[in-house]
Amino acid sequence: ILKEVYKIAQTYPDVRGHVPELVLFHIKEKSTSNIRVALGLKDAERAEQGGRALYITVFRKLIPITTLSGEEFLAAWWQVVKCHRALWKGGVLHRDVSPSNLMVYHSHDQYIGILNDYDLSSFERDGSRGLERTGTVPFMVVNLLTPDAMAGKVKHVYAHDAESLIWTLTWVSLRYEGGNLLSKNRPLEEW
Repeated sequence: ILKEVYKIAQTYPDVRGHVPELVLFHIKEKSTSNIRVALGLKDAERAEQGGRALYITVFRKLIPITTLSGEEFLAAWWQVVKCHRALWKGGVLHRDVSPSNLMVYHSHDQYIGILNDYDLSSFERDGSRGLERTGTVPFMVVNLLTPDAMAGKVKHVYAHDAESLIWTLTWVSLRYEGGNLLSKNRPLEEW
């Protein structure tokens, strides 16, 4: 997914600089299925069909968007909104907008908003099987949590992630003040 994201960043200025910067990527050559076979484990034969490999990824250090407040927060959040929209236009569906996936880094006296974590993302070109129920529940649009959605009858559309961006803005605005988590009077404590 990140390869496609980086490709889109070359075309869309709203993506360039607003996605995580990969510093190091390495795949450990030994699959876990080989380890299972070597140890003679009971499921060793089955493991060969679906073994796992160790992936090591290192990204540029980012800080949570929740550390910002006021104009800095709104500017970084808006950068993420524009990045998300451009990625959607480019065919990458993020599917997991939440406060923990909105990050920033500091550069040239300003904070740069980053849309992070593409583990649950998908490509529009692959189509939807209707069974992708991904996201962080408090920030998901309600109609993705219905029985119809669970049965694969609700297509994931841009408005779903856009609403998640609004829920994220609301959540941060009501739980943080001056970049710090409120210690009392937190209206969303039970959310």
